Amino acid sequence: MSDPLVIGVDGGGTSTEAWLADAGGTVLGRGTAGPSNAKAVGDDRARRALSEAIDSARADAGIGDRPVAVACLGLAGFDRPDDRARLASWCEQGGWAGRLVPANDGDLVLAAGTPEGFGIALIAGTGSIAVGKAPGGRSARAGGWGPLIGDEGSAYSVALAGLRLVARRFDGRSDRPAEDSLTGGLCEALGVPSPGEIVSVLYGPAWDRARIAGLARIVVACADGDIEVRDHIFGPAAEELADLVVAVRESTGWDDAPNPPPLAVAGGFLLAAEGLRVEVLKLLGDWIGPVGLVEEPVAGAVMLARRALG
Repeated sequence: MSDPLVIGVDGGGTSTEAWLADAGGTVLGRGTAGPSNAKAVGDDRARRALSEAIDSARADAGIGDRPVAVACLGLAGFDRPDDRARLASWCEQGGWAGRLVPANDGDLVLAAGTPEGFGIALIAGTGSIAVGKAPGGRSARAGGWGPLIGDEGSAYSVALAGLRLVARRFDGRSDRPAEDSLTGGLCEALGVPSPGEIVSVLYGPAWDRARIAGLARIVVACADGDIEVRDHIFGPAAEELADLVVAVRESTGWDDAPNPPPLAVAGGFLLAAEGLRVEVLKLLGDWIGPVGLVEEPVAGAVMLARRALG
């Protein structure tokens, strides 16, 4: 009998990555696809992305379409009971694995970014969420409510705030500084000559949530030279992300522990926006312990799948 194989998947609002590994953790195949956050792109598109990433990983490993022993699927915005039931159905129909380990994207970051899998994970990519797990087994989450009622401090939230500020300045509802790099940068990224043309582009089919979130880097880059961006977008975004961590720390009972919890930080936006990340950590101060940056949460999915083998 051949050694058991596992698949780990990290799926979010921007992309999906799958790794196929052996029981010892050696990665044998990799696959990537588009976004698989069903709350953002819908069930059909999410399922297609998962299938594409997993099939690519299986092909890369040379195992054809045979199922592996365990698959850990860590998907943003897809961790409630009805979501997990749907995921189990997809796994069975797709022949992905004999056993499914559903996980929140924060679980992957905890597994990959903390020494023993205990602590707090803060993720800010297209969306935002914090999850935590204490050594005694107590767990909690904050955020992850999606773009309509949550995702504070995320790339999408920051990008929208920047676009709203540009609109206010164009209308005369906010003072426009002499050097308005925010307006210039966002108009250039959208391919329009002036803010008056933004609506015709932004509401078109090409600009989905993930692409709009990509504009956040321009907003963050303007924080140093634009007081309004710094005080009304950058600063509040850092505070919102810090609040997520504090809420999880209190809910998991870390306040009663002798040492503060380790913090694992992930998400393309927060990892790339160093200034924002530094500000979040400054706000947290002694509330958290060692900080680890997790660039590949999919490694945590592989780790959780391997633990399930035991």
